[in-house]
Amino acid sequence: MTTEEKKIDLIGKIVNLESDKIIDMVNELLNGTSEEAVLRKAGWGKGMVNYVSEDFDDFIPPGFA
Repeated sequence: MTTEEKKIDLIGKIVNLESDKIIDMVNELLNGTSEEAVLRKAGWGKGMVNYVSEDFDDFIPPGFA
């Protein structure tokens, strides 16, 4: 499928959308305004790591003091 065929296919699918929610999602993706595009806030990773092995830093490569 060529790029032009893909564009035509996408346009056809967008035109046939009926859900306002899905239309808004597509619009956010196309405009780059989705929540994922917003800069991360401090503390966003809090609680992500539950355990760190005692020996995780035993080997430090040369040049990384």
